[in-house]
Amino acid sequence: AYSTTPTAALQVIEGILLLHIKAEQEAAYVRTARLRKTSNCNNINFNPNNYEDGTTSTKLHPAIFQLEDRISLKKQFLPVPGLNIYTDGSKIEDKTGRAFCVMEEDITKFEWMAQLSPFNTVFQAELLAIQEACLWVSKTDQQIKVWSDSESNLHSIASIDTKSPIAQQTGNITKINKH
Repeated sequence: AYSTTPTAALQVIEGILLLHIKAEQEAAYVRTARLRKTSNCNNINFNPNNYEDGTTSTKLHPAIFQLEDRISLKKQFLPVPGLNIYTDGSKIEDKTGRAFCVMEEDITKFEWMAQLSPFNTVFQAELLAIQEACLWVSKTDQQIKVWSDSESNLHSIASIDTKSPIAQQTGNITKINKH
């Protein structure tokens, strides 16, 4: 003897979204992420300005792309004489932030920090901290070493194939800056 079960009941048991709800989510995603328009799904507003706009290609020409001599991926932590900048990004519960600290020997010369949206990821926080430190370096005329414990971000910045616009912008800053 066979017994039938309604499809809706099986979808709930399996955790599968109903088709019309999934379609609404996909439509909101396309409107926000691809068309860059504000959308609403289940009474939640999605503003495209709150999301990183993915790019498809690098802005640097491969012939001049030589960040490997400017970005070291070696797992060493030996501060150099002079100024060193230490970057960090973090996320605790619904708070996301980024910061950097400029040190000379064991003396703090400058500190900077900023809070991000709770929707930002740790990856974005770390990357934005590195970018802000590089911008700070670009305004000086000194040789300064920027330190980060985020190997994934350093790989992203050093890669010619990165899709992250923030990583591309940071790579451009390090390429242009001679310090």
